[in-house]
Amino acid sequence: MGSATVNKSPQEALAGPGGLPFLADEYLLEFCFSSAGRARAASFYPGAERAGERIVSYRAKSIMELLTAKMFMTEI
Repeated sequence: MGSATVNKSPQEALAGPGGLPFLADEYLLEFCFSSAGRARAASFYPGAERAGERIVSYRAKSIMELLTAKMFMTEI
C-alpha cells in the first residue's frame, strides 16, 4: 500500500480552488403543494407568503433558517 502525507493546514486547503462554496446573503424557498389546504397551513410559518393557490414562498437569511422552514412546511 502507498502512503501519503498532508502538507497543508486546513485553512490553506479551504482557501484554494475547490474550497468553501459561496454562500448567498439570502435564499428563496418556494413550495408547490398538492392541495390548497396544505399550502394554507404552511403559510402560517412566520415570514411565509402565499404566492398562488398551492404555492408558498419564504426568504431565508441562512441555510439553517431555510432548513427549519422547510421542515415545518413539509411535515404538517
